[in-house]
Amino acid sequence: MLDVRIAVCVLVCLLASNALTALNLKFAVGEMRLDVIQKATACISCLLCCQDTVDASRKAGAMRVLVTVVGCVCGMAVVALDQLLGSNTWVLVLLMVVGLMASLCLCRLAGAPAFNARIGAISFLLVASTLTGAARLWYALFRMVSTVFGALVTWGVTSLLTGGSQAR
Repeated sequence: MLDVRIAVCVLVCLLASNALTALNLKFAVGEMRLDVIQKATACISCLLCCQDTVDASRKAGAMRVLVTVVGCVCGMAVVALDQLLGSNTWVLVLLMVVGLMASLCLCRLAGAPAFNARIGAISFLLVASTLTGAARLWYALFRMVSTVFGALVTWGVTSLLTGGSQAR
């Protein structure tokens, strides 16, 4: 049943993202058009959050949101510093190492287990290195939105398909 719930959660995220695209609801940053609900991010959130019980899914979702927000905020700080310092490639490398350490440390200080802290670090690395310029800030915002969306979908689907019970 867990695999079915995961598949349903992923289906909901894919349908929502595709619906936003079909309605042309993308965020314009210069020439780029960014997805508000990023398919991969929302679906990965479902994969990581969907657990055997509603409570376990809620806890996993809350942790996923926490580490993603920490990683994205650290990424946004590095991006802002990079922009302020003139976007030098070598300086960005140093900023990324500092930001990575900050992300890992802050996740651990927030009570995240080591594995979850690394997931926050993945969010950090994606924000700091996926796009260029200020678009990275918007990418971070929509990464957080997509993670929260995936966690909420997981909570809802898990509650519906388990009848809100704690059993499998």
